[in-house]
Amino acid sequence: MTFAFDEQFAMFDITPVENQFILEYLPGAKGEYVKVYLYGLLCCYHPKKEMDISRISQELGMTEEEIHKAFRYWERRGVVRRVQDHPAAWQYLNIKQISLAGDGDVIEPDYAEFCRKIENSLEDIRDFHGSELAACYEWKNEMQLSTEVIVMLLKHMARTRGKSFKIRDAEKMAMELCNEKAVTLEEAAEVLNRDEAVTAGIRKVLRKLGKKYNPSDANVMLYRKWTEEWHYSQEAIEDACDRTGTSDPSLALVDAILDNARQNRKGNAPAGKEAVDAAAREREELRQVLNEIGCRGAATPAQKEQYSRMKEIYPQSILMMAARECAIKQKNFDSVMKLLESWKERGFTEEEQIREHIRSFHEKEAYLQELKGKWNGKETEIGQKTLRLLEKWENEMGFSREMISLSADLAFEAKKPLSYMDRILCYWAEQGIRTPDAAQQDRKAHGDAYSEKKTKPGEKTNPAQQYTQRDYTGAQDEARKRMISMMGGQDDA
Repeated sequence: MTFAFDEQFAMFDITPVENQFILEYLPGAKGEYVKVYLYGLLCCYHPKKEMDISRISQELGMTEEEIHKAFRYWERRGVVRRVQDHPAAWQYLNIKQISLAGDGDVIEPDYAEFCRKIENSLEDIRDFHGSELAACYEWKNEMQLSTEVIVMLLKHMARTRGKSFKIRDAEKMAMELCNEKAVTLEEAAEVLNRDEAVTAGIRKVLRKLGKKYNPSDANVMLYRKWTEEWHYSQEAIEDACDRTGTSDPSLALVDAILDNARQNRKGNAPAGKEAVDAAAREREELRQVLNEIGCRGAATPAQKEQYSRMKEIYPQSILMMAARECAIKQKNFDSVMKLLESWKERGFTEEEQIREHIRSFHEKEAYLQELKGKWNGKETEIGQKTLRLLEKWENEMGFSREMISLSADLAFEAKKPLSYMDRILCYWAEQGIRTPDAAQQDRKAHGDAYSEKKTKPGEKTNPAQQYTQRDYTGAQDEARKRMISMMGGQDDA
């Protein structure tokens, strides 16, 4: 008579895992090793007829060598025992029994000797847990580091990172020794001395920032990036610390300052204090432009990029002039770039040219506001089109302000005063009328030419005939008086 579970029984059953394993063994083990241990434990409770390393490899998606490494690790931890080599087979041991009996015979002799050397060499520094010693033994087997080199490495970590250093940080250093093929004590000492110099540098940075903790491996890697990849000097890094401008500075903020300086560095410019100074100046100058137009808060990446383009067009002094002009008009940061580009298109290269242009612009703007005050609220918006009309009347057509003001008085009742003025001034230019007296004489001779007529479709019109007939009543008195005064004091309305 034989007894057996159904093949599907394991799928719906449970596999007990001791809490002692979870608390004492699992934290220090690699995830892949834990996966192998748990799968093997499942096979102990629910044996399969055909189960070998190749089958486990397929089930777990791992190589056979990785399966062997995992079981060797648990063998060193004393929770499994190898009972056969060909094919490989292991027995799982009861963790509670091992703990109560203190059975040390299950640990392989080489591993026991390795642990003894590590503990004896570092007994004045710190105690190592079983999982930590197992991890160190992995370096010996997988990275081919000698026990003496590993002892040197652990002492180096305690000296540079503090006695409570993490084994995973030491493992990164072990990988560096392996990658540089530092197998002898002399070769290992060269690599570790270089790392010690880096550690001393980051420790100075931390003290500069007011941090009292020992540098972690992440801190060391950050410092290496600054010095080895970005080629910053210790002086430049410490200068960046001074520029953090906060009561609680961080390494992340220092990294941002150095990165900003690196990105703004031109060509083969040095990555020293000068680069940090230049980046700091650029940040401050951008802040000045943003403040000028009323933008508060930190500059956005888009604003930083646009500011870099602005600097390629004009120096900071001209950028500030553009920002002030945009602030008057309550424009945004993008408008500053547009204004700079318009100045560039006009051919302005010197600051004095731009100052004169701005002075002329404001004077013209004030004059146009004065003209539009004659029209009882019509067309109060002053834009580039209005300014171009004024430039046309003055520079291209050669009219004096006196004649332009006279045309503004005549445009009092027009629906579109600016268009009315333009037509009347074009008419005067065609007729050669350049003075108020000549305009008066023409008005006497061609009174109908100053009245606005509706035209039939297809009918040709004279520009001089598109004006509104004056009807001086009520609110029109002031404009009427100005026009009479400019035309010699005689009322021909």
